[in-house]
Amino acid sequence: MLKDKKIIIIIVVVLLILISIFLLLIKNKKFNYNNLLSNKDLDIVYPKVNTETDKVPNININNEVINNINKDIDNIYEDYLIFSAGSFSYNYNVSKDTLSLIITAYITRPESNNLDIIYKSYNVDLKKMKLLTDKDILDKFNITEEKMNYYLSNKFFNYYSDLINNNYFTQEQCDFKCFLESKNVENLLDNNNYYINNNHLELYKSFNIYTDYNEEKYFNENSFHFIVT
Repeated sequence: MLKDKKIIIIIVVVLLILISIFLLLIKNKKFNYNNLLSNKDLDIVYPKVNTETDKVPNININNEVINNINKDIDNIYEDYLIFSAGSFSYNYNVSKDTLSLIITAYITRPESNNLDIIYKSYNVDLKKMKLLTDKDILDKFNITEEKMNYYLSNKFFNYYSDLINNNYFTQEQCDFKCFLESKNVENLLDNNNYYINNNHLELYKSFNIYTDYNEEKYFNENSFHFIVT
């Protein structure tokens, strides 16, 4: 009788171990987006327009959410062509089950003759086929809006302090509030373009660098790119 109980206990333990291994394998199974592709010969994102200066992305999935994103990209490209265009490009990454796409466009506005960089990002949950909001993305990385606001405030304050130290202007000429207003980033959580790159969160944020203090000489393209995690 005791021997039978031991055998039953051993069987139960083995079954529990096997079930645990099975559940772990399911949890860690890599999401395969190839089943979603409309054209198996093309990658999940491919250049719909591919010229020497312009590479316009198209997401290779036939779905209403994706179709709307592709239409939005086409509209952005059409607007870009109206200006004195420099280049139009993109990067994308699939991290687990999330497709992240970032578009970068260089334009020169005729009325100002200034070179501007425009960013636009899209983040899609491929399992739920849902376009993620900024809050969805922050939640994925356990970052509150307050923390993100604090993070960006520090980054811009560092720019502000460095510009003062480099004699672009004085604190009396422009305080930090004035500085943010000149950058058109009074609300630091607006116009943020999040990009998930190999499960790390990056942020692309364009802001005005043209003022009476010649700040365009200080800023460069890396100034708009923030590595959050």
